[in-house]
Amino acid sequence: MSTHTKLGFSRSLKEVSPPQKENLSIQQVLEMFHSPYTEQLTDRKSEAIVRFCRQRSGGFLLEEMQELIEILRLSIAENNQLMQPAIQKICETASVPFIKLRTSDQLKFVPKLSEFLDTLKPILYSPQQESSSQQPELRMPVIKFLKCFAEEGISEIMKEEASFEQQKKQTELSPLQHLLKNGTRNLRALNQSNLIENIIFTMQHYSKQYEYLLPLLELISSCILYRDLAAKFSNFGILKDIVYVIFECEDFRSYIVKSCFEIIWNTIEAVGVASIKLFAVEDIISGLKKLFENIMKQGYKLEDKCLRNEILILLNYLMRDEKALQYFVDKPQAHSIQQQTNFLEVLLFYATIDEVTFYNEPIRTNQLKAFFGTTSEDLEFKKLIWSGILTAVQSGNQAVLEAVKESPFIVTLLLYIDPLANSYAVNRWSPPQKKEIQLHCLGILGNAIVYLKDDFYEKNGLFCLTKFLTNTQELDHKERCLKAFNNASEFEQNYKIKICDEGVMDNLIEFLQNENDNDNPLKIKELCFSIISNLCKECNKNKKLFRQKGAVELMVNALKNPNLGTSARYALYAVSVLDCLWNTILGNRKSEAIFLDSEGLYVLLEFLETCDDMHKKLTLSCLSYLMENPKAIPYFCDWNSPKTMINSTQLLVKIYVAEDQRFGVKYSDGIVMNKLRPLNPQNDPSLRSTNQQGDHKTKHLKSLRIQQEDLESDVGSEAYLVRRITEKSAEYDLRAIVFAILYRTGFDKNELLPNEKQMIEVIQLYPHFKIGEIWREIKYDLEQDKIKPTSDDYHWLMTSIEESEELVMNCMNTQGLIAREFRKVQEEELTKFYDIIRSNKLTK
Repeated sequence: MSTHTKLGFSRSLKEVSPPQKENLSIQQVLEMFHSPYTEQLTDRKSEAIVRFCRQRSGGFLLEEMQELIEILRLSIAENNQLMQPAIQKICETASVPFIKLRTSDQLKFVPKLSEFLDTLKPILYSPQQESSSQQPELRMPVIKFLKCFAEEGISEIMKEEASFEQQKKQTELSPLQHLLKNGTRNLRALNQSNLIENIIFTMQHYSKQYEYLLPLLELISSCILYRDLAAKFSNFGILKDIVYVIFECEDFRSYIVKSCFEIIWNTIEAVGVASIKLFAVEDIISGLKKLFENIMKQGYKLEDKCLRNEILILLNYLMRDEKALQYFVDKPQAHSIQQQTNFLEVLLFYATIDEVTFYNEPIRTNQLKAFFGTTSEDLEFKKLIWSGILTAVQSGNQAVLEAVKESPFIVTLLLYIDPLANSYAVNRWSPPQKKEIQLHCLGILGNAIVYLKDDFYEKNGLFCLTKFLTNTQELDHKERCLKAFNNASEFEQNYKIKICDEGVMDNLIEFLQNENDNDNPLKIKELCFSIISNLCKECNKNKKLFRQKGAVELMVNALKNPNLGTSARYALYAVSVLDCLWNTILGNRKSEAIFLDSEGLYVLLEFLETCDDMHKKLTLSCLSYLMENPKAIPYFCDWNSPKTMINSTQLLVKIYVAEDQRFGVKYSDGIVMNKLRPLNPQNDPSLRSTNQQGDHKTKHLKSLRIQQEDLESDVGSEAYLVRRITEKSAEYDLRAIVFAILYRTGFDKNELLPNEKQMIEVIQLYPHFKIGEIWREIKYDLEQDKIKPTSDDYHWLMTSIEESEELVMNCMNTQGLIAREFRKVQEEELTKFYDIIRSNKLTK
């Protein structure tokens, strides 16, 4: 076979082709660095490395990792310009995924990836290194390698995430969540390396050179998808540097700015909101103000609106920090009046600009043009900027509150819920958009009223809320509106009267009288009872208004609900009903009279018999309060359960016995066994030392349980509240309330069985037994602390303990007498029974 030259001469291929070189092994390349013949021949070594890398164009082998590390280390250490092509070629080849030949390679050589990465550290910028030892020419290949190294496998994960979202699997972690938690092989190697700080230093050094900055940002963007790496970058202050990069960009539409914001959001998602505390610096806040104003003035594209909203999200996070918020309200030092507007005033201006422009204008004219459109991005902007101002208000900062009062912010929000308003700023939105804005306004007003109650009232806020509640038919609107009134009803008496003067009480009672659950579901009624309770608390005028509206019977009907004390769905609703009963009726003799005449006491006792433990404390307290009215005692004595036919005293004795069991009180034949601690034998102070370890374990388990509850509270706030109320109720001793009720009604008003008479002996001495136990605890504590009381105090102490012991002994004797009399009666009845049987036999 032959080939022809341009002149037509032919020659064989054997004469033209260069001789084929044999493949180099990595050991041969490494030997060139140690051989005395080639040690000083840098060009030969560089050529060999390049040649070997071409052989491994498909990727280095994992089993060659150790030799590759040594070659790279020696090549960088030479700091010779002739070696740069070799280092570049290594970085280029290493950008291709490493190849494993055996399964064991994964366990044996992958851990050395971090060591391989560390060999590149001298090339990256570091202020501690001497400029002569640095090799800036090699930084771009190293940066590109690290970028490719970090991105390896992430694109596949993104595809899996898209498939996962389509399948809508909620029972397992998504691929992105796995990535966030576990990372990839390469991201874990980066996390174990020492390159993080050098990457940040390099980014700072090249912050104005986009050809370097862009791959560095892409590298960091991939790294922070792994939580551990994101935490490291955050601890080194990467977010602060990223913000400065944004400020240095002349064009806010550049890809650099988008990449920076992506890094910020991913870092916040991985590490948490606490990672932006470094932003609480004056120059960063002022830089964000300048950027925000620039976008508001020049941004008109869709991507500009998206960036504007992203900045607002960041500002909302910042305004949660007390230190950062101060920079929002501080006026910058400047000679120009225009520049003396602080950041909060800028936000208030853009939050209200359209509503102020069209406040009394129903249509748009050529002279009046809306600043914002009606796109979804504009709607999101309104919600974000209003939420940010609310965040600032909730800080309680006086400068913030004064700025909001002086601005039309509250008036703007009320404009959307005022039925009498006719403004183009409101009417231009589509019905679904308007509904969404109204819901957001109600949520903000309901929280802002806590801090701006007087300003809210002066701007007819209560009137607008009341009219809106009257006219709306949307359940979610009603609920948000009622939540706002619930917060407002917590204020002083004069404010409560102002609320009722607007006619809110009529609406609340109307909602409660409507038995259709579709119109007013349980949550609405629960809020109504809560608001009425707050409005009547320590306010006799509102209590009178409640009674005049005929709402006392409404309370009785609410207590008659068969689900009230048994259904878990009605748990919080029952709490609101009992709380309303306490604040609206109890303590007012006229209301109590109507309640008693409406058989309210009977209904309350029936509820007490069937309710669960979390409601017993509230119900007994209401019953005890009601028993202070002498007219209630005959009703109490006449009651018998329609289910079990027990009387009211027997019901209370039953509750007392259940409490005794909970506190570990033991009886023998109806006689209390513990003479020294008849109420709380488990709390004997002498057992504290022996139970110390157990108490420590209990506290530890309790703390773990509380932590678990906090984690689970996001699942359902109602379930969390029910659990917390139940545990809080378990801390109370209901026996004290049982004594208080029977003390007012009398301990012998109803017929009792012998065992119940025995319990009455303990109940009527409850306060004396409690005082005796307290004296014993005082005596024990004095002895443990080695404190010697005075003779008079010691005599008083011992006398009180002896009196308590005497009362216990008398109680035990009386209980024993009742037990003997009961046995005697049983024996007599048994004897009579046998006599009758014998007489019948004799007669036959």
